[in-house]
Amino acid sequence: MANCVKITAPGLSGDRRRQRFSRRPQRPAAFEEFFVMPEQNEKQFDPRMHSAEHIANQTMVRMFDCGRCFSAHIEKKKSKLDYRFERGLEEAEIRELEDRVNEVIRADMPVTEEFMPRAEAGKRFNLGRLPEEAGETLRIVKIGDYDACPCIGPHVKSTAEIGWFRVVSASFDDGVLRIRYKLAKPEISAAGPSE
Repeated sequence: MANCVKITAPGLSGDRRRQRFSRRPQRPAAFEEFFVMPEQNEKQFDPRMHSAEHIANQTMVRMFDCGRCFSAHIEKKKSKLDYRFERGLEEAEIRELEDRVNEVIRADMPVTEEFMPRAEAGKRFNLGRLPEEAGETLRIVKIGDYDACPCIGPHVKSTAEIGWFRVVSASFDDGVLRIRYKLAKPEISAAGPSE
């Protein structure tokens, strides 16, 4: 969040990188502040990777009751998620995580957004990773009926756009489980990526 540029609507005047952001028409008029990443950091918020992060987080919650990641580094080629955890993952658990995430991706679930007051969102979601500057109206990104989470980043419109999810490594050190993942192109068949 430290690298975000704060923009207040209306009047998206300013330098070119600010003008490149287009507001979605369904944003309510009360939604006055939002954040975009500067051009040099756009790789960190690849929509496919970002939506995959949401699915992976919800899958980890369902599999291990561990809570969402406390830190994420999202890039176009490879991303990583850090969880507070008590041990490393077994190979079978890594494969099950991949299978479950890919099942959600193949389900072609819609990715939508809704807006709600911060007070209401605070009753339903952990807002610990959102800055106070996110405003009083928060954007909630929903992935079908599988996941919902406050978020400021870009997302795909459907999980089918994400592609094949693969864990490239998982490591554990001093109470932190780090999962690194990549995505294959969305054109990959339901049988998985070809080698």
